[in-house]
Parts: sequence; C-alpha cells; structure tokens
Amino acid sequence: MRSPVAAVASVLLAGSLVLSGCSSSSSKDEPSSKTSQTPTSSTSAKTPAETALPSTAWRTAEPADVAQGGTLRLAAATLPKNFNPLQSDAADSDAARILAPTTGSAVRITADGGWEVDPDYAKSVEVTDKNPLTVKVELNPKAVWQGGTAITAQDMIAFWKAQNGSNDDFQVISTAGYDNISAITVGKDKFTYAVTFKEPTAEWQQYVYPRLAANVSASPKLFNKAFRSRAISSNGPFVVTSIDRAKGLITQEPNPRWWGDPPKLDKITWNIADPSVQAEAYVNDELDAVDLQASTYDTAKGTGTIQRAAGVDWSQVTLNGGRGPLADVNVRRAVARAIDRGPIATMAATPLGAPAEPLGSLLLVPGQQGYRNAARQISHDPAAARALLADAGYTAGADGKVTKDGKPLELTMPVPDGTPANAARADAIAKDLAEIGITVTQRPVPAATFFDDVVIPLDFDLVTFMRRASPFPVAAAEPFYFPLDSPQNYTGIGPARFGTGFATVLGTLDENLLLRRISKLDEWLMAEAPVVPLAVTPTVVGVRGGLVNYGAAQFEQPDWASVGFVTKKK
Repeated sequence: MRSPVAAVASVLLAGSLVLSGCSSSSSKDEPSSKTSQTPTSSTSAKTPAETALPSTAWRTAEPADVAQGGTLRLAAATLPKNFNPLQSDAADSDAARILAPTTGSAVRITADGGWEVDPDYAKSVEVTDKNPLTVKVELNPKAVWQGGTAITAQDMIAFWKAQNGSNDDFQVISTAGYDNISAITVGKDKFTYAVTFKEPTAEWQQYVYPRLAANVSASPKLFNKAFRSRAISSNGPFVVTSIDRAKGLITQEPNPRWWGDPPKLDKITWNIADPSVQAEAYVNDELDAVDLQASTYDTAKGTGTIQRAAGVDWSQVTLNGGRGPLADVNVRRAVARAIDRGPIATMAATPLGAPAEPLGSLLLVPGQQGYRNAARQISHDPAAARALLADAGYTAGADGKVTKDGKPLELTMPVPDGTPANAARADAIAKDLAEIGITVTQRPVPAATFFDDVVIPLDFDLVTFMRRASPFPVAAAEPFYFPLDSPQNYTGIGPARFGTGFATVLGTLDENLLLRRISKLDEWLMAEAPVVPLAVTPTVVGVRGGLVNYGAAQFEQPDWASVGFVTKKK
C-alpha cells in the first residue's frame, strides 16, 4: 500500500505551526532558541564546517573545448531490480543515478540548490495562480521520447494518474505530491498544460513534468514489470543500449533522436561493483571517475584529481518503533542520547580530508538554505539516557545491564557484509549503548539482500545505512516518516500528526516562513526519535585525465551533452 490522500488538514493558528504531542517543542513556528542556525540568504547558506567545500567542484569547460568522442567509464554499487525508478522495487537503488544521462525535465537543479527552466524540455514553467496553486507549463515541441513520440500534455496526465494513488495496481514508491494535484488541463495545444494543486505545495517544481511516456503510465503491467531487464524510454541525450546482468554492465550511447546539442561522448558504461573494487578499478585505469568513501580514499587518492564538494549522503540509525522495547518513545530517546555522534562524524569526514561535524537535522544538510542544528534534544548524554530508561521502567543490575520485569533490554542490529563504514558505525553504536546497559547483538547479513530481507520487512531493532539529501527536502523526507505503510518508512511508526506537520510545511509558499516551519518540524521529529542523524559525508570524487563537466557536486546536475574529455578518450 502507498500513501493515501492526506486526511489531516494543515493546522494554522495565528501564523503558528501546531505540532501537538511533544512536550519538548513549543507549538509556535519559531524553533527553540538554543538551536543554532546558519544565515539565510538568496543563496545556499553554509555551516562553518562546509565553508571550504564548494557546491560544485568539477572542472568546467565550454562545449567547444570538449573533444568529440570517447567512452566515459563509471560505476555503481548495485544493479537495480527494476529500471523504472518510480516503481517500488527501485526504492533505495541506483536506478535513477544510472539513468541520469537518459533523463531530462522541465526543471533543472542549479549549483546553489535552486532551479531553472531547462530549455531543452520547456519554453516556460510559471505559477499563474496561488489560490489554488496553478502552474502553467509550455513544453519544447521538439522534445520526444526514445521511440520518436512527442512529449505532450497527455504524458503528464497519464503520469499523474499512475502516481497519485488512485489505482493501487501501480506499485509506486510514493504518491506524495501527485496526490495533491486536483487537475491537469490541456492548454492552447498539446504542448501546453496547467497543473492545479488541491493545496499549496512549496516543492511543486518536482511534480509538473512527466517521467514516463503515456503508454507506460497507462499500464500497471508495463509500469511494474516491463523494466526488469530493459530501461524506461529515454528523453535525454543518451539511451540505454544494453543491460548485462551477468557481467554487471550497462551501456549507454547517444540518443539518435536527441534534439539538443549533440553529446560529446560516444558511450557511457556503468560497471556494477563494490566500492572497494571500484577504487581499484579506477587506479588500474578501468574507470574514469569514482565516488570515494573513507574506506576507499587511500586507494585512489594518488590517481588523477580528487574533487571535494559539500555532501548529500548522510548516515543515520533507524529505530524500529513498531515492535519490542523501542515501541516506547522513552527507550528510543534513551538510545538517541546514548549515541556519541562526534566520533562517528570523525570517521566519516577526517579520512576524506574534511572537517567533522555531527549532522543536526533530519530534513536538511549543511549547504542547504535554512539548515539548523535541531539535535540539541538528542545530544550525547549517558546520564539523561539512563534516566529515560528508568522512566520506561528499566533498572540496572550489578553487571550494569538494564532489565524490566526480569528481562534484559536487548536489541538486534543487522549489518550488511562487506561494508566497512556500516560495520564501523554499528560497532560504535553498540559500544555506546552497552555503556547504558543495553545489549546490541549484531547480525551479519548478505549485502545484496540487505534491504529486501532485512530493512523493508522491518526485521531489525536498529539498522544503519546512508540516506541521500534532496534539493526538494521536505517532500523527499516525508515518506521516511509518514504514512506507516509508506514503502520508505522503516521506523515502524507513522502517527497522523506526522502527516499534519509535513502537510503544513509543504503548504507554505512564503520562503522565510517555510524555513522556520522546517526547523520546527525538524525539532519535533527529533523528539520522537524514529531516526538518529549521524553525519554528512562530503562528496568526494576521483577524476581521471581530462574529464570535464562531471565530478563532485552537491546538487547540481551535469549537462550530459557537454560531459567529455578535453583530450579525446579512446
């Protein structure tokens, strides 16, 4: 099941966001005075720890300076089960990343995390009414799907109907945003349409362009099952020409029907391999660029150029509040208080040559406008953690372990094999919890089935893995916490008041008020402790040779037609 149409209205009283049920947060929009805030301005604000890292660090070159030809050899960690990135089997996969050279949209993300109209896909995208919120889109009539069919308003209408939850046969990752659209009306011709929303939504930009052709959006069978061994139709400068599951190799070549500037590259290949293998392949001249982690940085740092940008990947530990001791919010809060996030942040950043700082938000990352440290209420405090356990009815024995009704407080924590960063975080968390009397049993599981067999069925008490930040952070975060049956909600809880909070924040069109409400919602989520944020990992990419217009960036999307080499790559 997916997110139902929101049944809880936004609660607005005298300009306040009311998030009831949390004694540690006031009901006003203003965040707690003890939180720290980065300055806000028309550009992305930076925390002190990120001032040395740019938003985009790749080497830029004008198209005239990029050689024609060459193969760009890239890598991804896993081969997606489904190459329709909207289908639930593609959740938490590399599908969208791998398909990026084949993908375009009317809205393009800029270096500062903002957006602009991409003229390859649309002539204009503009708000024409705020009550109700109405967005008019005029498409570029030259734009076509891979088979040559024009991209039209009918594609958007069909895509909306597939995504909005009105037909449960479509196994979508989330209906969020699309379930808030009341109508899509065709304008003066088939290339013009208006999207009307039931309620205002601050992140409307991501819901006004079709990701799939109408024939796919009209067929649950195609949507769910047709793209396990082939990719969805391209509307970008490249097309997927082969997917070899046996070899773990995906090949992309220029789209013969591409209407924009011709791509510089002859081919892009994606090799599927573990991060350690990727780093070795990069050193051995088998890859042209590689995403680096703390465990692979030393392997690759002597090859090519190391680029660093502000981070988007952040580590966290998810608490399963749907079963056992963690169903008690005081136990979850105790776990959060017991975890010392400082050393974990050091593990994430220092090996990459970056400053360490624990992440203070469940909604934003440093580098995004409005970022605040909302984690004061889960700051490391073992004494407070022990007091919370006492409030939950636990007592400490002579051996230091806590029990309730004679039963020790024991938690399971599955850890995927062959993931050193996950294992290091798990060890640190287990050690911290042992200090307040909680026993954590780590259970190794195969990395290839970690999500399918452990995370998705909620077969854990604690689990740590990476999340990825979004330039549209609130809508992206909502499925992590609400509703309970969201395919991305692994917390085991999903109270209706979560939906109220997210709906209110997303319904705020005034930018300054929006940032205050994001901060307030952030504090309130922290108080429930469904997830403990740990640290942001800086974006670090090893880049070989003369590769330009691709590399380390926080949110900016490459112009794949201009990606290439200043010296021709054979």
